[in-house]
Amino acid sequence: MRIYPSPGLRVRDPVKRDFLPLTGREVPDDDYYWLRRLNCNDATLTAPELPPAVEDKPELPPAINEKLVKATKPETHKGSDS
Repeated sequence: MRIYPSPGLRVRDPVKRDFLPLTGREVPDDDYYWLRRLNCNDATLTAPELPPAVEDKPELPPAINEKLVKATKPETHKGSDS
């Protein structure tokens, strides 16, 4: 069976000596340790809903955008060449 940690909990795997990943792990169906974790709600058989990955750049506030534009454009002085 595939087992997942309950939301907000970290469940230690006694065999691998690490924490159960959020993506879950295959464990034996007749393992008493995992059956107890399910019984006390430390673990679940339901996969958690992972937030979607956002690849969009965060939009900068207008004041910062204006500063960036001013910093990239060289200022030219109009007038005499001397």
